[in-house]
Amino acid sequence: MTVDFQKLQNEVSETRQLVLTLLDRLNSPASKKEYSDELLTVGQAANLLNLTTATVYGMVYEKRIPFSKPSGSGRLYFVRSELIEWVKNGRKATSDELDEQARQQISSRITRRKQSKDRKGGPVA
Repeated sequence: MTVDFQKLQNEVSETRQLVLTLLDRLNSPASKKEYSDELLTVGQAANLLNLTTATVYGMVYEKRIPFSKPSGSGRLYFVRSELIEWVKNGRKATSDELDEQARQQISSRITRRKQSKDRKGGPVA
């Protein structure tokens, strides 16, 4: 069996070019926009959120999740980017983050009280 290195090199070069082209298409803003504005069905939304379809229907009934229902249609639709943003906005702070926020608020209040006392000339006896 003989190996034609020139032919092999050409095929590797072509493959590399195809991969680069595909990467460019995947990273292009238009591709991301199309993907983020993608309409999803109830089942697809449930899969994205790792929930059951019954849970998604319940959340729609309670109006706790963003959805669309075209007039005259019994179908529900969800926009992928809206669901992702909804999940991100529902993020809860960790205990450490809450502790840090409390420290900052206490520090800010102490500083304001000191500044107020300095302007008024200190505590009245």
